Amino acid sequence: MWQTKIENLTTEQKSLIPIYREKWQKDIVSTEPMDRERATAAVNAVYSAMGKKKPEILFLSSPDAIREIVGSRSPQRLVQMLGAPLLSSLQIELSKELESQIDNALWQKLENDLPNDQLLRLMFIWQDALGQHAELLGKLWVEWQGAILRQIWEQQQKHLRQQVSQFPGGEPLIELGDLMWQRVGEPLSRQLHRKLWQPLASQPLIREWEENIKQPLQEIGGAMGLVSNISQNLTASSIQMIDFCISVLGCSYDKQKWLAVQGLVQECGFVLQLENTCLVCENPMNISLDAQNRFHAEGEAAIKFIDGYHIYAYQGVKLPEKYGLLHPNRWQARWLLTEENAELRRVLIQGIGYSRICQELQAIELNSWREYSLLRIDNDIDVEPIYLLKMTCPSTNYIHATRVAPDVSTAREAITWVNWGVDPEEFLVET
Repeated sequence: MWQTKIENLTTEQKSLIPIYREKWQKDIVSTEPMDRERATAAVNAVYSAMGKKKPEILFLSSPDAIREIVGSRSPQRLVQMLGAPLLSSLQIELSKELESQIDNALWQKLENDLPNDQLLRLMFIWQDALGQHAELLGKLWVEWQGAILRQIWEQQQKHLRQQVSQFPGGEPLIELGDLMWQRVGEPLSRQLHRKLWQPLASQPLIREWEENIKQPLQEIGGAMGLVSNISQNLTASSIQMIDFCISVLGCSYDKQKWLAVQGLVQECGFVLQLENTCLVCENPMNISLDAQNRFHAEGEAAIKFIDGYHIYAYQGVKLPEKYGLLHPNRWQARWLLTEENAELRRVLIQGIGYSRICQELQAIELNSWREYSLLRIDNDIDVEPIYLLKMTCPSTNYIHATRVAPDVSTAREAITWVNWGVDPEEFLVET
């Protein structure tokens, strides 16, 4: 029976958004030691709710420990042992069910108000580790494609059978899907391409179906794409939003799926769900964040695991060890002249500070007004020359420098720009 979608929130419901935004923060990317017995039960509950058999569960001491699994086996052996990545997750399924009950405009607003920030933190951690094995993951991806196509066929076969059977040549395509179902472990290119695909490939319906399956294949191809499809998918709503829709808005939902999702987040943190195996990573033993809840540490690792694996970060940006080992007050301005990564140059500028950069890179003074000076640095530090407003404190001689717009020509104009359009003389009078 059709029901009216929820279009607006009450004042009380709006007031609960911050509470649900923070509710799950302690569980995702937790530093609490994992209880493996409870984690095992949580994983099994998720697979059961998805209609899958219980997987073999492998616990990793850190994301880097995945090399112990993938480093000593061939891609073919790994696929047989692990199975293919699961295309769907309970979180995605719950999101779709809830989204159908809420007006599109309100749904988008809730996604903005209850963002998936914690998942992005998990992505940050795993991107580094899996990126080191990109070549092997690429080989695994080739082996996985047949099994992934089989998953797509399982999910879509009823609808596809109805459509395909109505067109000339449709029955052979149905045979293709059935054969994929039966031959999970064999590469599609060797077994099926010659027998069925080539004779059908020119038909419009086949070309349309082929285009439709490219997107999910592309979305999980490569190391970063693989991460985005693990456990909690970026396309799924945040667990905070799902909880809000169920607990506050009273949306209908699948109880078994919701209990399983909650247990997975509370007990496991980050998992890689594969058909035969589930990889569960132990929580970091230490996490350092800044005021904006970004990974951040100065002169030490921002993320540390029990096996010694660690990641350096500054204001949410991953640092190479040569920078991360040193406190920002030991960073050198001349590094800016050789650092090719624009994001790392920005971080170095923030950490070193314009005052030190001016002194160490010999900025050119263009104009002065009272205790202020307009400076320019022509070295290839940024995409354009850097213009700075420098102020020297008369009593302490402390130098402070702030970057200003490149179109100012005098120190007084620069002060006006910094003061949001207020001329320094007017500012002094108002002060």
